[in-house]
Amino acid sequence: MKYVVETNIGVVRDENQDKANVFENDYVLVAVLCDGMGGHFGGSLASSITIETFKNRMNYLKSNNDNIYEWFKETIKQAKQNMINEAGEDENKKDMGTTVTSAIVFKETKKIVIFNIGDSRTYIFDGQLHQITIDHNLMNYYIKNEGISEFEAAKMPGAAALTSALGPSKKTNIEAFNIDDNTSPNKRVLILTSDGIHDYIDKPKFEIIMSQKDTIEEKANILISEAIKGHSSDNLTIVIVEVE
Repeated sequence: MKYVVETNIGVVRDENQDKANVFENDYVLVAVLCDGMGGHFGGSLASSITIETFKNRMNYLKSNNDNIYEWFKETIKQAKQNMINEAGEDENKKDMGTTVTSAIVFKETKKIVIFNIGDSRTYIFDGQLHQITIDHNLMNYYIKNEGISEFEAAKMPGAAALTSALGPSKKTNIEAFNIDDNTSPNKRVLILTSDGIHDYIDKPKFEIIMSQKDTIEEKANILISEAIKGHSSDNLTIVIVEVE
């Protein structure tokens, strides 16, 4: 499997609070992307702690039969505890937070499990772009729980506000998605993005860029450039993984 991780501070923010990485052992590949919550003290700290926790927890995945759901749940639990320990009695640090989206590929079976907390996203591209994760925000809460249409929910005050994040004092909801061969039978490309990218590129343009014959490194940088051209006001981070 080939992969690339690219990040850019953007043209507005003074600090890049996004963090992303890809980790491997003999059994699995784990891609993870975190977007430290903008405007919150310690957003960069929260995303960095989370990525480091994933790295340290790779040693616990020792076979193809490991329960990936329990592993992910325990990794998130450990990341939250690490943030609590770092925050101590500092009230500002207690408000740190981050989104988390992760794609885990079992190397032998090519089974893919995708996890999500917040509004960073994981897509699959197989000639078409499929958004797998569902943003944890008020808009989708209204759609799911209040029966409001997407059009009306998008107009509600604070529609983009997060309903789930990872942090010492954050409500954390973990959502999991299984991807099997019937879901996407062709060569699959996993794409993880922070909202600094996907909020500023429409689906047709996204698909055109991913359909080109450029390398995945070139595609990642083109997507970042196009989002900046689209007036992205945030940090921009992308992970692309090719799954044969």
